Amino acid sequence: MTDVREPIKNQNGSIRPFRDNEPDITPNLEGTMSQDDPPALDRRVRRTRAALGAAIMELMIEKGYDEVTVQDIIDRADVGRSTFYARFTHKEDLLAFSIDNLRSAVSEASTGGKADQPFGFSLPLLRHVHGQHVLYRALVGRRGGATVLHWFARMISDLVRENLATHQLPADIDIDEAVAFIAGGFNSLLTSWVDNETERTPEDLDRIFRTLVDRGIGLQHPT
Repeated sequence: MTDVREPIKNQNGSIRPFRDNEPDITPNLEGTMSQDDPPALDRRVRRTRAALGAAIMELMIEKGYDEVTVQDIIDRADVGRSTFYARFTHKEDLLAFSIDNLRSAVSEASTGGKADQPFGFSLPLLRHVHGQHVLYRALVGRRGGATVLHWFARMISDLVRENLATHQLPADIDIDEAVAFIAGGFNSLLTSWVDNETERTPEDLDRIFRTLVDRGIGLQHPT
């Protein structure tokens, strides 16, 4: 069977093979549709959303989010302005939609990990970042901008909160405080990794992240 997953590139530009059982977390830029929508409309709307999602990501790589306009997006996606505004209110709405789809993909991929291991999103996401290094430099690197960093940080916070729901915190630590601490730490590690292009592997970063969280908070694993 042909592997239709998006090719993963090393930081030097070479293609690396997929690892055994490595999940595909390429964002579904088409999103989901209501069961009441006609199939033909489904397909048209999905194609349009996918084209707009791909367009904003490509443009962010080229010139950074802050410099991208709605006109740039619709020109790249080859859709009309009215078509864009029928689906999104502004470019930040499209950005949030695209990042939310990434969050759903990461969350789904993380369910394949060990049940007693917290933060199953970490390694799948880090591997995706490693494979799409140029894209993530545009998202969370120095050119990302405050708006992109806000939505990406919110995604990480949501993933952390989902994971903490199945693990017991020490009695004197509030869940909101734990989410802020853990998500902030993960984002800082990730941003430093992306910007500085260190030789650390996704597995290295995942191990470091888990070690720091375990020593900092000391989650009690479910029995």
